[in-house]
Amino acid sequence: MSLTHEFYLLSGDFDLNDRYEWYRTNRYTWAEKSVVSDEIIQYMMDFLNWLPSYNPETKESHRGLNYYGVTVINKPGAEKLIKILDKWLKLIEEAPDTFSLRGDTVWKEEENEDGYWEQTRNWLKRERMQSELAVLIDLAVKASDNNHLIIHFGI
Repeated sequence: MSLTHEFYLLSGDFDLNDRYEWYRTNRYTWAEKSVVSDEIIQYMMDFLNWLPSYNPETKESHRGLNYYGVTVINKPGAEKLIKILDKWLKLIEEAPDTFSLRGDTVWKEEENEDGYWEQTRNWLKRERMQSELAVLIDLAVKASDNNHLIIHFGI
């Protein structure tokens, strides 16, 4: 099972102090959610760092997603997310059915040989990426239109 990032649409008056208890009890049953593979998030992270967001751990506004933690995306962040993901969807329309995205650079060692750095590749299906991004856009539209929050739970 690959790593994923989970995004949930919640009311604007959601009590962020209850976020972990809420997550534990609602993770598998909440209807208004989007799950995006880590491969996609990693590849797009530079662009997602443009999102205005809030870190509930530090109680500070910042930009981007907390890769390992919780991020709150409010109306301005949702509006920016829509714009960014919409452009990505248009770009992905041009991709072949199966394509690769650059992954991590990893150190490889083989017995009795010198080690070396290797650039990994993540293979994706175009339809899967389009579907994951479209569901997240839908959440962002609902958040923006209804003054709701998107809460992101990183890996």
